[in-house]
Amino acid sequence: MTLPAAFSLTSASVGLLAALLALGMSSAPGWRELRWFALCATFAAFFNLANIPTTLPWVAEPTLLFTARLSLFFGGLHTVTWFVFIAARERRALSRLERAAIGVGITFSVLTLVPGVILEEDLNARHVPLVAATYRDATPTLLGEIAIVDYVASVMFLLGRALRDWRRGDSDGGTHALALSFVLVGAVHDGLATGNIIRSPYILDFSLVAFVLVVGASITSRFVASARALERSKRKLEVAQAQLVAKERLAALGELSAVVAHEVRNPLAVVFNALARLRRVQTTDEEHAALLRILQEEAERLRDIVSDLLEFASPRPPVLAPASLDEIVRGAALAARNVVGSAESDVVVEVGPSTELECDERLVRQAVLNLVTNALQASGRAGPVRVTIRGAADDPAITVRVADDGDGVPDDLRERVFTPFFSTRPKGTGLGLAVVRRCAEAHGGKVSLHPNRPRGASFELELPRRSRPSVTT
Repeated sequence: MTLPAAFSLTSASVGLLAALLALGMSSAPGWRELRWFALCATFAAFFNLANIPTTLPWVAEPTLLFTARLSLFFGGLHTVTWFVFIAARERRALSRLERAAIGVGITFSVLTLVPGVILEEDLNARHVPLVAATYRDATPTLLGEIAIVDYVASVMFLLGRALRDWRRGDSDGGTHALALSFVLVGAVHDGLATGNIIRSPYILDFSLVAFVLVVGASITSRFVASARALERSKRKLEVAQAQLVAKERLAALGELSAVVAHEVRNPLAVVFNALARLRRVQTTDEEHAALLRILQEEAERLRDIVSDLLEFASPRPPVLAPASLDEIVRGAALAARNVVGSAESDVVVEVGPSTELECDERLVRQAVLNLVTNALQASGRAGPVRVTIRGAADDPAITVRVADDGDGVPDDLRERVFTPFFSTRPKGTGLGLAVVRRCAEAHGGKVSLHPNRPRGASFELELPRRSRPSVTT
């Protein structure tokens, strides 16, 4: 095999590979126009295949004449298909001028297959020492010369359109202009070589494969960028969908909680009244007194549950005002000790240099109260609960960290602890941490759980100093 024949075969292989890749990508939504590019690359590959016998000395003359006609046939169809691909990429109909150019191009391509119409029925030998090969070409007729001029004019028209698009800011226009420049140079060069004006090998095979590679690289880059954008949109959609489901679930839970709390609150008031009357009865029966204590404790626990349900079921937008987080935290810590019945030494509060912020004092106090209460009630706790306020004056946010040395939270439960009605304690309502997260989100902040070293759990409530309230549901 001669060197030009090997180059033609390589170019054809590259063109067919590009066509297969484009055809595969065309199945993606919004990329149907790549089917036309795949057809364009296929015609370029067939053009290269038809040029392989041109320098092979053992190929018979009738075969060379037939492959020469095939070469011009596929070259013309390549240009025609490019018109359609550009229109499909731009999502527009073909103009009258484009339809006329396509009609003329198809006509010349079909006439090429008719012996003696576009090409003479004799061969001219042209030796090119540079590649150590002899080209045997068919001479174009007068109509064939007109067809070649039409081919060059079509490429120039497409090149001008691509340059115009590039000047208008279309990056693909610049890529197409570069690719079409290769084809134009190759077509003009080979026309001069055919007329023995210059003695050099044909280069249109290389021009067409360069054309396919440049445009294919641009398409691949756009396809990858589109796929990445689609993946980002998918992730955003999944997050938004999860948030919507969570909001709908919380709204349903809130309505149910309000109904349950309302139905329980009235009977609970009757229970407390009955307890008060029973305590006024004078008795020395220890069992009677013990039962009263149990009843009192369980009634108070039920009252706390009702309060939590009502708090959870009736969220409200935060009312922001300047406040000192130091005062809020110390008040919440004191209230938590009273709820649990802990000693003053069970809670250690460490305050940073700057604790001023804008917040809803009642919501933040309730959130800190819930965190400290949970820490005091942590199973296995031996040391004091440490409440730390962190944040310099120029920091955009301030953080309250509540840490204990209890048994901690298992890894498989960390994602669920903020879910409403989920609790790791037998007597917990599962609403405390849900209220904390709602408070954080209402202020535009966040709450997170971290393992405490060497043991225990640490909750961090981060609040912006100048809050951006979110809409609560």
